[in-house]
Order: sequence, then C-alpha cells, then structure tokens
Amino acid sequence: MKLRLKFFIIYSILSIIPMFILTNYCYQRFRAITNARVEAYSRSFSRNVENQIENSLNDISNILNYLTFYTDKDGSSITDQLKKFNNNGLTWSTYDYYLTHKYCTAVFKNLMQLNGSVHGIYLFSSEATLIGSYGNQSSIINTDHNISNDIWYQETLKTEKDYYITTFLDNNLFSDNKPSLYIARRIYDVYSHEYLGVLLLDCDPNVFNIENLITMPFSSLVYIINESTGETLYSNVDTLTYSKGNFFDDDTRKVKLKISPLSLHVSFNYKNLYSQLNPNTYLLITTGFILILIALIAIYMVTRNLILPVEQLSWAMSRQSRNGLTFVNPYPKRKDEIGNLYREYASMLQKLDDLIKKQYKNKLILLDSQMKSLEARINSHFLFNTLESINSMAEIDDNEDIATMSLALGNMFRYSIKTQSELVPLSDELKHVDDYVSIQSIRFSNRFHLIKEIPDEITDENVLKLILQPIVENSLYHGLAYCTSGDEIRIKAEHDGFDLLISVSDNGKGMSADQLEALRSNLSEEPQFTELGHRNNQSIGLKNINSRIELYYGKGYGLSVTSEENIGTTISIRIPMTSKAAKEFT
Repeated sequence: MKLRLKFFIIYSILSIIPMFILTNYCYQRFRAITNARVEAYSRSFSRNVENQIENSLNDISNILNYLTFYTDKDGSSITDQLKKFNNNGLTWSTYDYYLTHKYCTAVFKNLMQLNGSVHGIYLFSSEATLIGSYGNQSSIINTDHNISNDIWYQETLKTEKDYYITTFLDNNLFSDNKPSLYIARRIYDVYSHEYLGVLLLDCDPNVFNIENLITMPFSSLVYIINESTGETLYSNVDTLTYSKGNFFDDDTRKVKLKISPLSLHVSFNYKNLYSQLNPNTYLLITTGFILILIALIAIYMVTRNLILPVEQLSWAMSRQSRNGLTFVNPYPKRKDEIGNLYREYASMLQKLDDLIKKQYKNKLILLDSQMKSLEARINSHFLFNTLESINSMAEIDDNEDIATMSLALGNMFRYSIKTQSELVPLSDELKHVDDYVSIQSIRFSNRFHLIKEIPDEITDENVLKLILQPIVENSLYHGLAYCTSGDEIRIKAEHDGFDLLISVSDNGKGMSADQLEALRSNLSEEPQFTELGHRNNQSIGLKNINSRIELYYGKGYGLSVTSEENIGTTISIRIPMTSKAAKEFT
C-alpha cells in the first residue's frame, strides 16, 4: 500500500468518524425534537377538530332542543302544535294548518337567522304530514310528497331518542338534489313521553368543515361516520379508502361525538408532518454528507500536497541508477523538514559524485604513476644481458669498481621491474637503496656515507615500493650538492602509534624559508592527472612519491619536510602499519 493511500485512510478515519458521530447525534436529537413537535401538533389538531365539530353539533343540537322545549309568551310551543294534530278523531281545516304553519315559520325563521349553517327546518306530525317548514331557496320541499315510505323517515322512527343523520335522501322530497347534511329526530311530549312527530333539519354540508384548522396540506385525514349506518358524513379528502390505506398511517384516533351515533376519526400522514414541521431534516443530512465529501476532498488534497514531495524524492532516488548522480532540488526555498531532506539529499549526491570522480581521477593518477615507474622496464632483457657482460668483463680484467657498479645497477633494474605487488618489505626497499649508494659511492670516491638506524622488528613491515631511493637520491643531489656541502645521509625508522615513520636526513646545505614553503606547497597540492604518455618536471621525485602514498593509503599519509639553511634537511614518510605489525606493537 502506497504511503499516500495510508495517510488518506488514516486522516479519513480520524476526521470522518467524529464528523459522522456528530452528524448522527445531531440528527437523532433533531429527530427527537421533531417527534415531540409532531406528537404535540397531532394532539393539538385532534383536540381543535373535536372542539370545532362539537361546537357545530352543539349549535344544531341546541336548535333541536330549542324547538322541542320552546314556549312563547302565550304559552304555546311546537309540541303543542304537534299535539293538536295527534288528537285522533278531530278534523283540521286548512286554516288550522295555515295557522300552525305560520307559527312554525316564524319560529324556524328566527332560529335560522341565528345559525347560518341551517338551510331549512321541517316539522312532520306523527302521521307524516308536513305541518311547518321554512327554508331558503336551496331547500324547497315538495309539499305533496308522502314521507311515510321514505327510508330516512323509517330509520328516524327506529332511533327513538337518537338522531338520524345522513348526507342524501333517496327520494324526491326536495325539488332539487343539492349536497346537504340532513338531521332528523323524533319529538316526544316532555311530560307524557308520547311520540308527536319528526323534526328534519337541512344543514350546510360544510357544517363539519375543518379546513380552517389544516395548516399543513395532505398531513391530516378527518372524517365523521354515522356508526349506525356506516355512512361517511364528512371527509376532508376526496377518496377516503385510497387515502386511508396508501397515504395515511393506520393509528387512527377515534372520538365519540355528543350527537349519537356520530364518531370522529382523525389520522395523520406522519412522514408528511415530519417534512413540513421540520423541513431542515433532509437539509441536515445533506449538509452532513456534503461536509464529509468536502472533508474527503480536503484530506485528499492535504495528503497529496504532503506526500507529493516524498513521492518525488522516492522517484528521484529510484532513477539515480539510470541517470547517474544528477538531481535538481524542486524545493530550494522550503525551510521545513521536507526542504532540509531535499537539500541534504542533493548535498549527499554532490559529495558522492565528487568522491566518485575523485576516486576515478586518483585511479588514473595512480595508473600514470605506475606507468612512470615502469618506463625503465623497456628492453629490460637487453639491459640485463649488457650489464652481465660488463660485469663478466670487469671480473676478467680484475676491475672491482666496474664489477660492483654493474652488479648494483643490474639489481636496481631487476627490483624496479618486479610486478608481483605494489607493497614490498622494508628490507627489500633498503637493499635497493644500498645498491644505489654503492654506485654513487664509487662515483664520488666515498666522500659521503649512509647511516641506517632501523630496528630489526621493522624490517619486515610492508611499504610502498620505490619510495626510499628517490628521497636518498634527492638528498645526495640537492642536500649534499654532490658531496660539496655535506657527507652524511641518515635513514631512521620507528613506530609512531599505529603508523610507521621513516625519515631520511642529510647534513647538507638545507633550504631557505621560501624554498621550504614552496616545496611544502607543492606537496600539499591535489594530485593532478596528465594524459598517459605525457610528463612534466613535477611528475617525478618527491611530488610523485607523496602522490603515490596519498592515493594508496589516503589523506593524512605521505611526506613532510623540515629544513634549516646550512644545517640540513629531513624528509619524513608516514604510512600505516600492517595489521600484523600493529598487533605486535600493541
């Protein structure tokens, strides 16, 4: 799994889970408050609907009761009018009917003016004869209609003291078919409880209308049922069955009304109530998801910007094996840890590149030095044969000096062309010096002598080949000035910690301060590689020896020079001891 994906998952878990928990907590609290508001609204709405319908029914009930118990100033009442027509055996004239009708019309008219929801009031005797009526233009009754066979009349007779309520009359009692609410009731004598007749009220169908209470459409279902007939007298929704079964919840609140056998039923669409009472519920959820989405995008961007430098550095490091040690820092101005990492990596690559170049250069310089030291090996067999011939001729002629010089020179050439190893024992290096000195002693008539102060335990120490003889030669030519300024060359060797220190001293003319400083400066310069086959004057002698030692053993090793004018010069060689010698020394 990539680092960017790991960081994205970790940051997402640390950020999204608390946001999700907080959103869920807010939603649950919001939901609880909404439930409480819905419950409070449903209780309040049911109570208000019940009160309004009860008030409407009370008004109608009061009209019926008023007509039953009303007595005018002359002591006459509706029941008195009905009693006259229930006196069997008596014949009533048209005038008597007129007076009764006139009396009833005056009373009915006054009542209708007090209650605008009543369109007409009709009074029938026990023999189903209309004896009094009053109605507006929409409630014109057919006076010649016999109601004794009407269903509503027969059902009213069965109700005894209850009301018979219906929304339609299956007859032609009225001259027009208008939507109305019909309420019929039997009238009894207050004292004898004798059945006197039937009172019919034609009411406005909106007497139960509760639309003014519905503040949230499609959230409440209100309907009134006649329990005795099962007829729905009122509903605020057109299709009751569909709405009840598919739109509203099943937990309907049922209330028995004061006018029997009516019952009030109230049902709610709680889903719609939730959305209308708290429309911000879905907004809260949507906002939560949007915030989570924004957080994910922000986390992705932050993770990308945070990990991108690391990915770029990883990609650059993986490409180094292909492109070489080349790197361009894309964040040179960053001061944070990323900037430090890039700068350190760039610095490391630069140092590594410099080191590789330096090692390659040192190898070339070492190769050049080796080539220089091997130049003398050309035509070596011819030279050896010639020197052997000279030596043989000198011995035949009994010329000891020539024999010695030719033998020593042959030994020197033989030593110089050995190629088994760059390292040789110090004893071999000293023998090479002895051969050189024997030749120069004969040349300069023994006017100088070589003194060696070498402990026996050091003679087996390995040293770099051909480093002593050039220094002795330098002392003879420059220090002793061909035996004109001194006569002694001294070689000393000793342990200096874990290093081997070899010094070559002379008692010659020495060097001035400027000469000594120039020589030291020359020795301290970095080794320079010249094209193979090319030579300069500084490529031989002390500079060559110092370069070879430094390249082979590393920095800190090589030559050091001390000199005093007219006193002498000392050239010291510092090289590390082999592991065996170091172990014996410790």
